[in-house]
Amino acid sequence: MPIKWRLTLLSAISLLIILGLFHVFVYQLFANMIIETEQRVLQQKIATLAGMYKQERVDRKRLKDQFPEWVSPFVDDGQAIRVTIDGNVEWQVNQGISSHYFLQEKDQRRQITEVYSNHEKQVSVLARPLKGISNGRVELYTDFTSLNRYLDTMLLALTIGSSILLVIVAVGGHVMARVAFHPIKKITRTVRELDPARLDSRLEVPSTGDEIEELTRTFNRLLDRIYRLIEQQRRFTADASHELKTPVAVIRGYVNLLNRWGKENPEVLKEALDAINQETDRMEAMTGKLLSLARRESDHLPSTDAIDLVEVLQQRVSRWIPVFSPRNVTLSGKLEPVYFPILRLDWEEIIDILLDNAHKYSEEGSVDVIWNVAGDVASLTVRDHGVGIAKRDLSRVLDRFYRSRQVRGKQPVGSGLGLSIAQRILQVHGGEIKIDSRLGEGTQVQILIPLS
Repeated sequence: MPIKWRLTLLSAISLLIILGLFHVFVYQLFANMIIETEQRVLQQKIATLAGMYKQERVDRKRLKDQFPEWVSPFVDDGQAIRVTIDGNVEWQVNQGISSHYFLQEKDQRRQITEVYSNHEKQVSVLARPLKGISNGRVELYTDFTSLNRYLDTMLLALTIGSSILLVIVAVGGHVMARVAFHPIKKITRTVRELDPARLDSRLEVPSTGDEIEELTRTFNRLLDRIYRLIEQQRRFTADASHELKTPVAVIRGYVNLLNRWGKENPEVLKEALDAINQETDRMEAMTGKLLSLARRESDHLPSTDAIDLVEVLQQRVSRWIPVFSPRNVTLSGKLEPVYFPILRLDWEEIIDILLDNAHKYSEEGSVDVIWNVAGDVASLTVRDHGVGIAKRDLSRVLDRFYRSRQVRGKQPVGSGLGLSIAQRILQVHGGEIKIDSRLGEGTQVQILIPLS
């Protein structure tokens, strides 16, 4: 069942329950008010009758003759008045009250205020003792059936009016639900028509300032994330195919060479096997880096405990010192503990990438590793005195697979993915990489890490 129909049904049922409770409340309130008002009128009437009897009791014969005349203004249709003394009826005027409602008790001194009901009628009985007569009283009987018919008519009017109101509210609620859900239907239709081939397709955001606008913005953010993942997958596929085709071609060439002359010429066999082994190692390393970079494409910041950046830095630099030998690697700066929430493997990989680049692209001179903390920002600088990078290439050194012109024509020394991986790790943690280089003088790579 569509939501708009469910909302219409829910609102109609809720209104029906509220109206039902309201009807019960109004009916009981009016019934009690009318009965109490009628009872007060009857009590005033019977008090007046008792007073009239007291004034005229000296001449009971004349009172008996005149009783119907002077009490008739007090008796309406559906009423009866009786005067009883010692249980005997002295006088009565009856306008339609059945005799089985009349009091039969002998005690005439008790005041009575009762309402007797059966399936057909409701009769009010009021009895007051006569002052000056030891065992006499005046009784007033009133048929409330007409009053009940009035209440039933009122209840019928309430029911009809509420039914009409319920229909109006149900129709109006359905119309309002259709109007309210029209933007959602529009969003659904637009999403259905989105072209997966167009990664820039987005929903039009209405400037309504309501939940619909928030839903549209949220969905657009979801599309951003989905399309970003699709783009990452495309880029990974393109990068892998671009970089792997070279070693595959080399391996294929040496396999063909083996098929032709490898069996007869041991030197050709050794050369081909060595080349295939090198290209296999290169493919393995490149694939590992591609997978590492793909894992870090997510903007999700992993939950981890803080580690001491300086301690890990000292350990990794000490591991690289034998690699650089006989050149010197110096670590300087204020080497006090600095804690930051990052995976230890990620921090080690950043350090290794910077030192590995310094080792591959500088054949002479020392390498300086400088650690510094200024305010809420920590920086790690690695400075070498190698071939350097041309100014025109500086803007592209962080691109995937990019290697400067100075090493492009030489035997490949790397995949060109290291700095891209380091940059992605830092971006997730709010950091950045800065590179300064001069051709023939060396390169300085600085990373900045916000500690707060």
